[in-house]
Amino acid sequence: MYRYGAGFTLIELMIVVLIIGILGAFVYPQYSDYVKRAYRAQIIVQLSEQAQSLERFYARNAVYNGGQDLSSGNQYYDITSDLADHTFLLTATPKEGAAMAGDPCGSFTLAHTGLAAITQAVPGMTVQQCWGR
Repeated sequence: MYRYGAGFTLIELMIVVLIIGILGAFVYPQYSDYVKRAYRAQIIVQLSEQAQSLERFYARNAVYNGGQDLSSGNQYYDITSDLADHTFLLTATPKEGAAMAGDPCGSFTLAHTGLAAITQAVPGMTVQQCWGR
């Protein structure tokens, strides 16, 4: 005699697939948000390190624009610098096609005064939300 129950039925498998799909629909966006926050934190640290390097140079030479070797960003952001004798502005812009392209925070800027800002951000996003302050 043949015994049933030695495996799973198609209905049982479809229920498991449905449950996994529902969990994935809720979990993946939250995971993606955490990953993007980590990438933002990385670029904020890099901007802060470059600002500190510029300040050290300024303390020794009384100018910011003296040939410092500034990094150009990372795999998700490009960093550009606008250096003058007594001012600087660092800008981190998301790279096209990278994981942070289209990020609601847009670009990050850090000035010689310590002023942190965001540009090209989605309306309603605040500096506190994006910079984690």
